[in-house]
Amino acid sequence: VAVAVAVLGAGFANQTEVKAAEIKKPQADSAWNWPKEYNALLKENEELKVEREKYLSYADDKEKDPQYRALMGENQDLRKREGQYQDKIEELEKERKEKQERQEQLERQYQIEADKHYQEQQKKHQQEQQQLEAEKQKLAKDKQISDASRQGLSRDLEASREAKKKVEADLAALTAEHQKLKEDKQISDASRQGLSRDLEASREAKKKVEADLAEANSKLQALEKLNKELEEGKKLSEKEKAELQARLEAEAKALKS
Repeated sequence: VAVAVAVLGAGFANQTEVKAAEIKKPQADSAWNWPKEYNALLKENEELKVEREKYLSYADDKEKDPQYRALMGENQDLRKREGQYQDKIEELEKERKEKQERQEQLERQYQIEADKHYQEQQKKHQQEQQQLEAEKQKLAKDKQISDASRQGLSRDLEASREAKKKVEADLAALTAEHQKLKEDKQISDASRQGLSRDLEASREAKKKVEADLAEANSKLQALEKLNKELEEGKKLSEKEKAELQARLEAEAKALKS
């Protein structure tokens, strides 16, 4: 309303200035009737005053109008809320930028941690692979040693079997000879004393052959037991394998002697 009044006042002032300028015409014009013009201006001025009063009355009525006042209040409220919303928008924008910066920082930190974890896992994988490769080579070497020991034991076992066969053959030959001596004893009583000595010697030889055969059987059983232990040696520890290897070498030396 104050703005409207100010505008109206400015309009009236402008119009008065225009009319005054019109009054200040050159007085050299003798035909100009200034009383008439002055009266006309006074009349127009009065009309403008009346119109101004009407506008002021209209403005006062508008201020008194509840709907207008409500609209003005609502307008002020909207302007206030608009300012609040603008402040809220600026605050949210600031928070968004801060969150974005934190997010970018977290992403960079996560990327650094991920790269570090990947490198650690890669290094660990390489170490495990190298360890497995070393264990594989050690197992291959142990297998070669075990195969060589098994082959040596197999050869010793085969030699023991051959020795057993030879002892059994010798025992059979001595048994046949003993039987022949017994038959010769029955045939030749004249040479009884000499035959008795031969018979006693044959008996002693037979006992020795039987003892050798028993020893050969014992060694053969020991070798078969060791061979079985060697077959099961894949599941033994390093200490047990070493003990088994020492036993095998000792048995092999005993068989050769």
